[in-house]
Amino acid sequence: MRENTLKQKLNDGKAVFGTMLTFPSATMVEMLGSLGYDWILLDNEHGDITVENAENMIRAAELTGMAPIVRPIGNELEFICPFLDRGAWGVQVPHVNTAEEAQNTVEAVKYYPLGNRGIFSRSRPAGFGFSGSTGDYAEEANKNTLVCLMLEEVEAIKNLESMVQVEGVDVFFIGSGDLSQSMGYVGQQTHPEVQEIMERGVEIIRKAGKFAGVSCPENLVPKYLDLGVQYFHGTVQTLIQTASNEYLNTMRKAAGEAGL
Repeated sequence: MRENTLKQKLNDGKAVFGTMLTFPSATMVEMLGSLGYDWILLDNEHGDITVENAENMIRAAELTGMAPIVRPIGNELEFICPFLDRGAWGVQVPHVNTAEEAQNTVEAVKYYPLGNRGIFSRSRPAGFGFSGSTGDYAEEANKNTLVCLMLEEVEAIKNLESMVQVEGVDVFFIGSGDLSQSMGYVGQQTHPEVQEIMERGVEIIRKAGKFAGVSCPENLVPKYLDLGVQYFHGTVQTLIQTASNEYLNTMRKAAGEAGL
């Protein structure tokens, strides 16, 4: 099992920045890693990234030193374990609302004595069993595999004080899109009531000594950094849109000035 540089950066008090990819492309992953992203979220929930096509993207991320994290479609062992067996460095599990559900995630991700993930000592992250013992691999996997829970409903924030007591969770990530929807403010992530709930959630997470993550518009990132949030990600679609708008606006202005 490789050392999880993403967990190390968080433990060192660093902010980490990733991007979410919803379509399978190992080349795109390698390019993003070469640009310097700390981590990438391979999205099985909303895109067409699957167990069958994830492995080469995980390899591409590792090639560049970028941490590959998978968002599975749900909080069940059968959705989580196949991605870990193909080498994902962790999972970001959607729609976790209670301490019991948080515990279910930990048990699916971790081997004994922390969980009940089925062990396969000939898997890719175990080095195919070519060196080291099964016990050593299980210990290293438990230490290095990142567990991130997504808080996407008001219920999760209401239950957060009990959720942060669950051992084995690294990051609690507040998803402003679904959270705003659950509050009746679809697409209004910056609504004052949504922001108030998010800030309350971050405070609970930080007081418990856990790492906090949020999704938010870029102009709000400095605010959340000041609140102690360390874990952020954008989307490839936003990167393409932003860079394309800047390029085309600059080029069309130059063309206009040239009378073309």
